[in-house]
Amino acid sequence: MERLWKLTEETGKHVLLIGLGLLTMIPIIWMISISLRSEQYVFSGHLVWTGPLHWENYVKALTEVPFFRWLGNSLRIGVLQTLGQVFIGVCAAFAFAYYRFPGRDILFLFVLMTMMIPMQVTLVPTYLIVNQLDALNTLTGVIVPHLASGFAIFLLRQSFISIPRELAEAAAIDGAGAFRLLWTVYIRMSGTILWTLGVIAFLSNFNEFNWPLLVLTDPELMPLPLAFQYFRTETQMDWGATMAIATLSMVPVLILYLVAQRYIVDGFAQSGLKG
Repeated sequence: MERLWKLTEETGKHVLLIGLGLLTMIPIIWMISISLRSEQYVFSGHLVWTGPLHWENYVKALTEVPFFRWLGNSLRIGVLQTLGQVFIGVCAAFAFAYYRFPGRDILFLFVLMTMMIPMQVTLVPTYLIVNQLDALNTLTGVIVPHLASGFAIFLLRQSFISIPRELAEAAAIDGAGAFRLLWTVYIRMSGTILWTLGVIAFLSNFNEFNWPLLVLTDPELMPLPLAFQYFRTETQMDWGATMAIATLSMVPVLILYLVAQRYIVDGFAQSGLKG
């Protein structure tokens, strides 16, 4: 009887999780379905389209706008910002986790405060600074202001403090300097967290819309998320082509997530959010 009860309980959990998973898939299913419809059937009310597939929307998305150029810009922004956030996050987290210095906790509190301030609050000051540096309408102006991330520092610091300090002290006694200590002890033992941070940061940077929209005016420099506005006029919107671009832009992100999902799950499990 007890075994039957456990089997029923496990079955119920799996059914619930599968149901919730399918529920979260509804927007994606709707997006793909709209991308394969003609304009007159966009708002037909059916979630899954069963009529003729309208592949012309994808042809329009790939030919009427510089899709691959914008995809390259998005990849460049996403990769460079992610590398910067990981590098700065590793260095800052190592300082907060290993060294003891006056004001350390206060400085870390300021890092946490940057995570609590909405991005919209800092848009205007950041824009003015970029303007003074004559970096408007450049990829440099898009990338540089976001090379540091409070979330990256926080996540890595929490991972680093979970590493036994005795290992670092033993390496220091053997003559390891700061950079060797960081590489051989902290980075080597935080590979999963670094993968997790890299994937999360890349997804966020790749899909960023507000800041590139504010800084860039040259269509040749625009990233892929800004492509959605090019099939919209003052009176109407080409939903099929817009959803085709949304579907295509999801592909590289989805591939990255599928490759690294194990690292993401393990990373949060091992992050050791303590201290």
